[in-house]
Amino acid sequence: MAWKPPAPIDTSPEDRARVSGPGMRAFLNIARVWELDFAEVRKLLGMPAAAEFQTWYDAARGEEPLTLETDVLLRISAVLGVYQSLRVLYGSEHEGAGWLRGVNRANPFNGKPPMELVLSGFEPGLMDVRRYLLAKEHGAGEAPNEIDRDFRPYTDADLIWR
Repeated sequence: MAWKPPAPIDTSPEDRARVSGPGMRAFLNIARVWELDFAEVRKLLGMPAAAEFQTWYDAARGEEPLTLETDVLLRISAVLGVYQSLRVLYGSEHEGAGWLRGVNRANPFNGKPPMELVLSGFEPGLMDVRRYLLAKEHGAGEAPNEIDRDFRPYTDADLIWR
């Protein structure tokens, strides 16, 4: 079977309406677990006006019709992905939330908590955290631990063939 490229994302109003309410409710539950305040929640969604966010919140919680823009849905999708990866890696949503708030020496965090990058207000920061966690799920992206700090790659001279 020949490889086929994935179908483009359906960004029709009907499809966005179908996922907006459930996506926003899941996002709000994650924001509660991560203990985000009102300003942080809005920043994570791309800084909608307070009144606009309140309308989204009320519609989602009341299970009323809601159609979010594609960029907001992409941010929500990234948050869902970060949450899912944290659950895989740490088992508990609270341990995952602790990882987000803790200092991390690995790139792209450079000694800062990952939450700073998540809340930078820019989608690339959120996506950097998402990509980092995906790599970590697959065994990459970890800062070296103390025992490996001075490791140097093996050379041909180090290999002994018998």
